Amino acid sequence: MFQAVFASLRLAFALVCVGLGLILGAQWLGFIPDSRLAEEAARRKFCETVAIASIDDIRQHRWAKLNTTLDALVRQNESLLSAGLRTESGILQASTKHHRICWNKSKSTGEAKSAGTRNADSQDATSRDSDLFLLDDPSPAESVPTWVEPTDPGSKQSTVELDGDIIRLDIPITVQERTWGNLEFTFRSKIAGPFGGLLDEGILRLLIFFTVIGMGSYSFLMMRILGVFSRTQVVPDRVRQALDTLAEGLLVLDKDGKIVLANDNFLATNGYEPEELQERLAADLPWVFGNGDKSTKDAELPWTQAISQRKSVVGEILRLTGRDGIHRVFSVNAGPIGEDEKQKGALVTFQDVTHVEKHRLELENMLSMLRLSKDEIQKKNQELEILATRDALTGCLNRRAFFERMEEMLTDYRNAGRPLSCFMVDIDHFKSVNDTYGHHAGDEVLRKVSKVLRDLHEENQVVCRYGGEEFCVMLPGHDLDEAMEQSERTRLAVMNIRLEDPESLRLTASLGVSELKFGATDVQSLINQADSCLYVAKRGGRNQSVAFDPDRVDVLGEEEAPPEEVADPNLVSLPFHAVTALVSALAYRDPATAEHSRRVANLCVQAADGLVCQRDIYVLEIAALLHDIGKIGVPDDVLHKPGPLTDEEWKVMRRHNTIGLDMVAGTFHCPELERIIRAHHAISERGATDRHLKLDELPMEARILTIADTYDSIVSDHAYRQGRPHSTAATELKRCAGKQFDSELVNHFLTKIEADVKESAMGLPTATGISFAVPKPIALKIGQQIERIAEAMDEQNITELRDLARDLCDIADASYLTPIVDSARQIEEAAANGENVEWITLLRQTQKLLDLCRATQNAHLIEVDQTEEEELFQS
Repeated sequence: MFQAVFASLRLAFALVCVGLGLILGAQWLGFIPDSRLAEEAARRKFCETVAIASIDDIRQHRWAKLNTTLDALVRQNESLLSAGLRTESGILQASTKHHRICWNKSKSTGEAKSAGTRNADSQDATSRDSDLFLLDDPSPAESVPTWVEPTDPGSKQSTVELDGDIIRLDIPITVQERTWGNLEFTFRSKIAGPFGGLLDEGILRLLIFFTVIGMGSYSFLMMRILGVFSRTQVVPDRVRQALDTLAEGLLVLDKDGKIVLANDNFLATNGYEPEELQERLAADLPWVFGNGDKSTKDAELPWTQAISQRKSVVGEILRLTGRDGIHRVFSVNAGPIGEDEKQKGALVTFQDVTHVEKHRLELENMLSMLRLSKDEIQKKNQELEILATRDALTGCLNRRAFFERMEEMLTDYRNAGRPLSCFMVDIDHFKSVNDTYGHHAGDEVLRKVSKVLRDLHEENQVVCRYGGEEFCVMLPGHDLDEAMEQSERTRLAVMNIRLEDPESLRLTASLGVSELKFGATDVQSLINQADSCLYVAKRGGRNQSVAFDPDRVDVLGEEEAPPEEVADPNLVSLPFHAVTALVSALAYRDPATAEHSRRVANLCVQAADGLVCQRDIYVLEIAALLHDIGKIGVPDDVLHKPGPLTDEEWKVMRRHNTIGLDMVAGTFHCPELERIIRAHHAISERGATDRHLKLDELPMEARILTIADTYDSIVSDHAYRQGRPHSTAATELKRCAGKQFDSELVNHFLTKIEADVKESAMGLPTATGISFAVPKPIALKIGQQIERIAEAMDEQNITELRDLARDLCDIADASYLTPIVDSARQIEEAAANGENVEWITLLRQTQKLLDLCRATQNAHLIEVDQTEEEELFQS
C-alpha cells in the first residue's frame, strides 16, 4: 500500500508541474491579463476624471477649493502620494503637502525614467484622446497667492521619507487650444516580489494555490485510480457473479453500513450505476417512511439491527424512491456476516412487492369507502328515522312512534307495579288564532307550545303531537298527584308564552290527566281517559287541569262547540266553479291577462311547495288566478289601448285593484284570499317607493304572488315589447330583492323554477306544462276536490283523505284519466294502513295527485282562453 501511495504522490507532482508550466506559458503569451497594466490604466483614468472635475474650479480660480479637493483625494487613496496643479510657466497654483518633494524625487530616481517614458506615452494618448478644454473664456488672472513658489529642486529640502519607487503622472490642460498647464500626480509603486518584475503578484498567488491544492487533489485521485481505497476485492468475482443471478436485489454492507456490493437486480430495479453506490451508506438512499417526519437517523433499519445486534431481520417493509422517481415497496431481509470486528457486515436482500402493496392499498381504500358509505347510510337512516318518528313542525314524536315506544313501556311498568301517568294538552281557541291571524301565526303557536313541552318533559318523559293542536305527555314513574303537579306546571308555562307577532296574543291550554291504576289495558285506553278529562276541562271554562275520576267521566259525552264558535263553511270554502266563471269572464274581456293569471298561478303553486301547507297553496293558487280580475271593470279603450296610457287613463287602470277586491270579497267571503290579494296590490303599488312598507309583516303568500307576477311579466310577450329570457328576469328579481321583494323568497322561487326552465329549454314537458283534455263538468268536479284533499292532508285526517281519494278515483276513471286514477289508488292503499301510515310517503303521493288535478284545471283554463280568443276574432 505504501508503494501505491508513493506512486500516487509522484504522479500528482508531475501533473502539478505540467499545470504550472501551462499557466506560466499562458501568462507570457498574454492569454492571462497582467494586473499591472490594468492598474496603470485605472490610475490614468482616475487622473483624467480628477482633471475633468477640476476644470470649473480652474476657470473660476478657486485655488483654495482645489487644494481641499486634492488633499481629500490623497487621504482617501493610499497609493496616491501627492497631487498639484502647475501652470505652463511652472507656477504651482494648487498642491497637496510634500507634492514638490515627491515630484522632484520621482524625477531624480532611475526608475523615474521608465515611469516617465510610460507617462509620456500616457500623455501622448491623453493629448490625442482626452484634451481638456474650458468652455468659456477664463476670467482675468488673479494675483498669485504668496504661498505658491516656483518649482525649484533646490529650494526646499526633502522632509518626507518615501517607501519604494514613485510613479509620476501629469495630465495636460488646454484652454482655447492653448496649453494652460498640467495636473500632476505621484503614486507609490508596489514593492517588487521575490522574482522582481518577472512575475505578476496575482500570477504568483495563483501558482502557489495551484501547487498546494493540485498536490492534494491529484494525490487523492491517483490513489483512487490505483485502488488504494477500493474494497471491491472483498467479494471474489465468482461470488459476485453468483449474486448477480439472484432474482432479488442484494446489498453487501460493511460494519459501518456502507455498500460493498450491489447485485445487478438491485441496480436495474432502482436505476443506479455500481459506481454511485460504492462506499455509500445504505441509510443515505432515498428511503420513504410512512411518517413524513421520520428520517433515517430516527429509524432503525434492518441491516443496522443485523450488524449491531448480530441477529437476522425478516420481512421488514421499506419504500425506496428510484432514479425514475417511482416509489417501490420492498420486503427486506437482513442477516449478519463475518465473525470478527474487521470483517463484520450484513447481507441484505430486497424483494419487490410493489404490486402486492398496491393491491393492499386498493383493498384498504375500498374498505374505507365502504366504511364511509356505511356511515353515510347510518346518517341518512337517522335522518329518515327523525322524519319518520318526529313531527316536522313541532319536533315532537308523531303518533306512530309514540305508540311504539309507549306499548313496551306500559307493559314493563304494569309488570313491575310502578306508576305510569299521562296528560293531554289542548290549546284553547286555536281555530280562532288561525282565522284571525293566519295559519303562519298558528304554526308559530304550535312551535312555541311544543318547545315548552319538550323543555319541561322531553329529558325524562315522552312528548307527542297527538293531532292538530293536541299534545300528549307520558310520565313514567309518576302517580296521579305528581302528574297533576306536572300538568299545572305546564299550563302556567303555556300562559307565559309571548309571540313577537302578534304581540297581544295570549295563550291558554286545557289539560286532562290520568294514571294506569284506573284500569287502562293499553296506551290508547290511558290516552282516552286523559282525553275525557280534557273535554271536562274545556266544558269547565278552559285553562285548567282535570284529573281522571271514573265515577264522573263515564257519563261525559263529546264536547260540543258553542254556537258562536261553529265556523260558517261558506266563509272558508272556495268553490272552483265560481273561480272558473270569473276567469272565463276575464278571458272574454282580456285573454292575455287571463293567460297571465293562469301562468302566475302555476308559478305560485310551484314556489309555495315546502313553505306552506296544502290548503294554503290552494288559496294562493286561487288568489293568483284572481289577482287581476278587476280588469273586467276597466273600459275597453283603456284596457286594449296599444300605445302608452295618459295620466287620466292610468288613474282608471289603477282602479282595477279596488274593483277586483270588491268582486272577490262579495263572491267568496274568504278573509285569507282577500288579505293575500290586498297585500299583493300594496307591494306592487308602494313596494318600490315606500320605505315604511315592511315586507316581513305581510302574508308570505302575497310576497310569493308578487314575485311570480313580476317574473311572468318580464318573460312574457307584450304588445309594446317581447318577453325577456329567464336570466334577465332572475337578475331583475335579485336586484330588487330586499326592497320590493323578499330576498329569501326570491332565492327559493328561482331555485324552484330553475329545473323547469332547463327542461323547457331542452324541449321536455315540465310539471307546470302538463295538461289533460277533460270536459268542463269533470274539470269542475276535480277542482272542488283539490281544496278538500289539501285540508284533509293538513289536518292529517286519514279517514277523510281515503274517502276523498276514492271519490276522485271514481271521477277520473269515468273520464279515462289514468294518471289521476293510479295516483288516487296509491293514496287510498297507503291510507288503508290507518295509524301505521307513512306520512312522508303519503305527503309526496298527495302532492303528486294535486299537481295532476291542477293539470286538468290548466287544460280547462287554456280551453276557455282559446274559446274566448276565437269568439273575439270572429266578432
